[in-house]
Amino acid sequence: MLILALIIAGRTNYILGMSSAVTGRVLLLMLKPFSLLPAIAAVILLALAACSDRGDQGGEPPPPPVEVLVVREQPVIPRFEYVGRVQATDELNVRPRVEGNIQGRYFEEGSLVKEGELLYEIDPQPFIATLENRRAAESRARAALEVAERNFRRGRELAPQGFISKMTMDQLEGDFEQAQANLKAAVADVNSAELNLSYTKIYAPLTGRIGRSSFPEGALVGPQSEPLAMILNTDPVWVVFEVPEDRILSVQVAEARRERAGMRPERRDIRIELPDGSFYPYPGTIAFVDNKVNPNTGSVAVRAEFPNPDQLLIQGQFARVSVRVYGGQEQLKPLVPQSAVLEDMQGRYVFVVDENNIAHRRYLKLGQREGELWAVEEGLKVGETVIVNGLQRVIAEQPVTPQSSARNPYEEERKRKAAEAAQEKAGPAADERRAKERSEEDRQREIPSDSK
Repeated sequence: MLILALIIAGRTNYILGMSSAVTGRVLLLMLKPFSLLPAIAAVILLALAACSDRGDQGGEPPPPPVEVLVVREQPVIPRFEYVGRVQATDELNVRPRVEGNIQGRYFEEGSLVKEGELLYEIDPQPFIATLENRRAAESRARAALEVAERNFRRGRELAPQGFISKMTMDQLEGDFEQAQANLKAAVADVNSAELNLSYTKIYAPLTGRIGRSSFPEGALVGPQSEPLAMILNTDPVWVVFEVPEDRILSVQVAEARRERAGMRPERRDIRIELPDGSFYPYPGTIAFVDNKVNPNTGSVAVRAEFPNPDQLLIQGQFARVSVRVYGGQEQLKPLVPQSAVLEDMQGRYVFVVDENNIAHRRYLKLGQREGELWAVEEGLKVGETVIVNGLQRVIAEQPVTPQSSARNPYEEERKRKAAEAAQEKAGPAADERRAKERSEEDRQREIPSDSK
C-alpha cells in the first residue's frame, strides 16, 4: 500500500505542475485510472490474508490408514530348498521318413497335439506313381509264374515217356522257381511302395505340446533333414535338482521312519516356487534318486514328478524346490505374511506398530516359507502388530492409523495344511479319481465342436 501511495503522490504532483493551458477536463481524464489503484491493492491484500487463514486452519495431514495383523506362531516342519529345472518327461523330434515337398501342415505351433494326430503331409503323387508301377510289376511276375508253373507241370507229365530230355526238364523247373522268386520280390516292392506312401502322412508320435515348425509348406525335406518340429510331453513334468550327500542321508532316514509309520513313501510333500514368487498349486513326488554322488559337486541328482494339467510348467524353466523332511521335529515359530515383508540394501524388514501407533522399521532373519507366510528366525515376537497393507504410505518413526486386516493368512494356511493332510490320507483312491477326471477332460476335448 505504501508503494502504491507513493506512486499516486508522484503522479499527482506531476499533473499539478503542468501548464495552465491544459483544461480541467484533461486533468480529470488522467487522474481517473489511477484512482482505482488503492481499491485493487486492497482486494489483493484481502485475498492473501484469506489464503493465509485457510492454511492455518488446515494444519498437518492425518496419519495414513494402514491394515495391520497381529503376529501368530504355528508349528513348522523343516524343509530343504534347492534350485531345479523343469524337464519334459518325453521329448521327441518329428522327422520325415521319405523325401519330398511338404504339401500341408495341420497343427498350430505351440499347441497341444494328441498321439496319432496328423501333423504334416508330403506330396504323395510321386509315391502313388511308384506304387502303381510296382503293382504292375507284381502282375507281370504273377502272370510269368503261372506260365512257368504250367510248363513245369507239362514237363513232369511228358518226361517219364521220354518226350523231353532231362536238360529241358531241369530248365523248366528252374524257370518255375525263378518265377516264384520274381513274384516274391514284386510283392515286397509293392509293400515297400505302400509303406513309403503311408510315410507321406506324418502323425504325432505322442501326446504333448508341439513347438515351432522348422519348414514351411513347399519345402523339400527328407530323412537327413533337421527335425520338422519337437513334441514335449509336459503332463506330467520332471523337476531335476541336486541334493548334498549329507541331506540325502537325512531324507532317506526320515523316509524310512515315514514308511514304518504306515505312510505311503511315494507321496513325498515336494513343492516348487515359480519365478514370479508364487507357489505351484500341485505337490510333487520323487521319481528318481541317482545311485552315485557327483565327485565335482558332492551332490546327488534327484528327479521329482509334478502333474501339469494347466501347462504352467515349461521346459527349461527354473524353479525353487522345497522338500519337506518327514520325521523332523516340529517347532513353533512366529509367522509373518509375505505381503508385510519389504527389502532394501540392509535386508528384509517389516513395519511394527507400537501402542502409540508409531511405525518402526524392524529387520528380520527369515526362515522357510509356509504357503504365503514366512517363518521368522529372529527380529519379531508373537503378539506384535505388523503392517500388511498400505506400506507405500508409511514413513518410519511416524504415526499411522491402524485398521485390522480383513484377510487372515494364518487361518488360510491352517486350512491348506488340513487339505494336504486329507489328500495324504485319501491315498491311491484320490489319485485314481483325479486320473479319471483328467481322462474325461481329455475325451471331451477330443469331441469335435460340431458334434456336441
